[in-house]
Amino acid sequence: MKQTSSLPIYLALLSVSFLWGTSFAAAKIGMYELAPLNLVILRFVIASAVFAGILLARGKDNTIEKQDIPQFILLGFTVITSYFYIQYTGLQFTTTIHAALIIATSPLCAALMGAMLGWERVSLLGAVGIVTAFAGVSLIITNGQVVGIFESQTLTGDLLLLVNAIVWAGFTVYGKTILKKYSPFVAMAYIHIFGTLMLLPFAFFASPLTPVPLTAQLFDITWPTVASALYLALLCSIFSYYVWYLGIERIGAVRTAAFVYFNPLFATITGILLLHEPLSVFALTGGVMIITGVYLTNKTVAVCQQTRQKE
Repeated sequence: MKQTSSLPIYLALLSVSFLWGTSFAAAKIGMYELAPLNLVILRFVIASAVFAGILLARGKDNTIEKQDIPQFILLGFTVITSYFYIQYTGLQFTTTIHAALIIATSPLCAALMGAMLGWERVSLLGAVGIVTAFAGVSLIITNGQVVGIFESQTLTGDLLLLVNAIVWAGFTVYGKTILKKYSPFVAMAYIHIFGTLMLLPFAFFASPLTPVPLTAQLFDITWPTVASALYLALLCSIFSYYVWYLGIERIGAVRTAAFVYFNPLFATITGILLLHEPLSVFALTGGVMIITGVYLTNKTVAVCQQTRQKE
């Protein structure tokens, strides 16, 4: 009975892994016509408008305290304004396969940050996992050619995606207090809204980041670009974040986090079939090392957390 009742949420979480895994390919399609920052703006203007509408429709328990606004602004800048600009810029210089595999190291970066701050314990097995995963990242970035690393065509993009993983880890660690104080949906809604507000000026005025602002491109984009933005906003943001935190509520954080392992798989399949990207033996080997390392680290961190709760 327990397995039957949990089946819908497991299927929903699997769909989230599919959406997040394919989001890299969707972003690449959107950037055929839009600059990275313009796609970020379009995606999050749509997502934030929907989030705001849902907050208004809910009507209660949707406000935040004034003293928390600076923290929401910082989180919005971190995980919306800067995170996705770095990600989409990096995607222009690397493959969706590399991007998904490198970003999969975010939990490891979060574990390291937590350990440095004294918030998490990393066991010997967890340390082995971290070393294994980052060895896998090194294999992907260098493409097995340590001597000729600077000649790699994907080096710039891969390094930007590694920075991206670190930024997400910072958000994960810093955002814990807010996500404990407010419901996850309300917190993510306000983070999206504040992050989008900081993006809006770039939609109207030219800058080094957007030589051609979004408003100048908006009426010239084609339906594939519109579909890409809607896919990213409505499915990868609104639907996916809702289901993700519903999963945490229904089956717990550890079981929900396990679905992250499917993201690179879906990204790899999409990159090969839709974008005709090559899968090198180094990317495949590095990917296996990353997933193994993330699994070992997440497992040991979860055990440490459970032990601490019992204490």
